[in-house]
Amino acid sequence: MFGSRLGLVAMICVLLGAAVAYAEPTSPTGTVMLRYSSCSPRQAATVSVKSGAWLTGKYNLQLDTSYNPDGGEFGTGEGEDIYAAAQSTSYYIGTFCSDVWQYAPSDYLVYDVYRPADAPIGGANPDDGMGDAKAADLRKLFGNYSGSIGYKVTHNSVTYSVNDVAAAFQAAVWEIVYETNDTYNARNDTSTSDDFWMDEYWQDEPWLDLANYWLGTLSGLDDPDLGLRVLANIDTQDYAFVVPGLGGEPIPEPLTMLGVFLSVSALTGYIRKRRAA
Repeated sequence: MFGSRLGLVAMICVLLGAAVAYAEPTSPTGTVMLRYSSCSPRQAATVSVKSGAWLTGKYNLQLDTSYNPDGGEFGTGEGEDIYAAAQSTSYYIGTFCSDVWQYAPSDYLVYDVYRPADAPIGGANPDDGMGDAKAADLRKLFGNYSGSIGYKVTHNSVTYSVNDVAAAFQAAVWEIVYETNDTYNARNDTSTSDDFWMDEYWQDEPWLDLANYWLGTLSGLDDPDLGLRVLANIDTQDYAFVVPGLGGEPIPEPLTMLGVFLSVSALTGYIRKRRAA
């Protein structure tokens, strides 16, 4: 009897060990070389964790096509997919900052490609990435509202300019990454104890209201299978954007899948023997 229980425990441990392989990796999935080009369309905002005004909108980056470390295509790993997707835009990509603590240099630097749960990298907060729950909310935001970038949006009888829409989207990104409370609220609200909040710097349009509308819908949306990635450098700002053609989650290695299959088969056989006995 003891031996049978011990065997069952051992098989459960094998299954749990195999399941760990499905967790998002903490190592980069590729590399690219790029530099900050401009922030447009945009507004400006103040943020609770930093002093001064911050450009709040779409961050446009230029990929360096001289970066060819493996003698093949540009970049390495998923970085090659990023270069391939950017061919039609002269190797410029539109992204959104996911790291409010650091700055955007105009010099070419090598960036690692990360899945969003493992980013941002460097900076003062957070230390270990945003985690799976926030990464899911970020995918929902990109999957449902990034198509509004570059257009005017009307909500609650207010028409937001192209600059306002880009700023609202950037504010929502920062709120997801940095808010430590259970409820997202990008705007400074004295009635709550939000850890992270923002204010419009120029106060010409209440575009943070649009950001809060988008944030308020996330809990009712499905997590899309979206190729959202973060370009990260430990010394500079990190940038989130969707890579066309890439899926949302890594595919388990063949050996991992084989281990899961054998473990399930063994457990099924054990249960059958117990029932027969």
